[in-house]
Amino acid sequence: NKHFWIAGIATAIVTAIIILILSRIVTRPLIRMKEATKKLSKGHFSIQLEHNSDDELGELAQSIQLLANELNHLKTERNEFLASISHELRTPLTYIKGYADVAKRQQLNQTERLHYLDIITEETTKLSTLVTELFQLAQLDNNNFTIEKEHFFICDATKKIAQKVLPAFQQNGIELLIICQENFQLLADPIRFEQIIINLLDNARKYSSSGTITTVEMTKQHEEITISIRDGGKGIPNEDLPFIFERFYRVDKSRSRELGGTGLGLSIVKELVEAHNWDIQVSSDLGKGSTFTITARGES
Repeated sequence: NKHFWIAGIATAIVTAIIILILSRIVTRPLIRMKEATKKLSKGHFSIQLEHNSDDELGELAQSIQLLANELNHLKTERNEFLASISHELRTPLTYIKGYADVAKRQQLNQTERLHYLDIITEETTKLSTLVTELFQLAQLDNNNFTIEKEHFFICDATKKIAQKVLPAFQQNGIELLIICQENFQLLADPIRFEQIIINLLDNARKYSSSGTITTVEMTKQHEEITISIRDGGKGIPNEDLPFIFERFYRVDKSRSRELGGTGLGLSIVKELVEAHNWDIQVSSDLGKGSTFTITARGES
């Protein structure tokens, strides 16, 4: 009986130790993960979870940590986006209000009043453009738009688009050149394609000097179609190239404001290009200009 009791006590002690070890290995990580998910549900995304083990618990902890990091990143992006929108809306509204107050002054002559009214109209146009582009981005973010592809001749389509923007180029003293050796077909959404080309041409026009040439060249090699738009602007510094497609990003903020840029056009281009499963790249040579190249594979 004595040996039986000793064995029983020893078994109980070993069992207690095993339970304690299992509790540390299993229960505590689960408690930490539970606390982490509670924080996430309350909007606190800056959490740190240890995931040293390679078992299922370690994988679960790693997944929760990745989710927290992504949510924290999205929160930061959202706050920056809202701050940028606030700034972009505030600026034209300040101009509109200020010049509207000035235009009310009785002592102004007709020429001065028309000048201030022209500024108000210009700022209203910029505001309208910003709202339109924000709406387009919202549709793209929510996948609340459709890509309806059809075959069309890319050279003919691009020349028609060029005719729409040609007066603006001529007004700035910039030559617009379309190069298309073969009028091959492209499988794409013609409305979205026009948005892409107009945005890229508008960007080229804004940042090119008078007397320069903007070239749109389309080539086809096997099943790969390439569309390149080269401008004669001042170019983009290398340190800015990785961010050029980010929303509200501007290389020259003061000049962009002067030229009416919202910092959203290239973001919309990238979203539309990727919606077609195409690629877009940018290269630049300071003092000589930039080239935006779209590559569509198997879309002819």
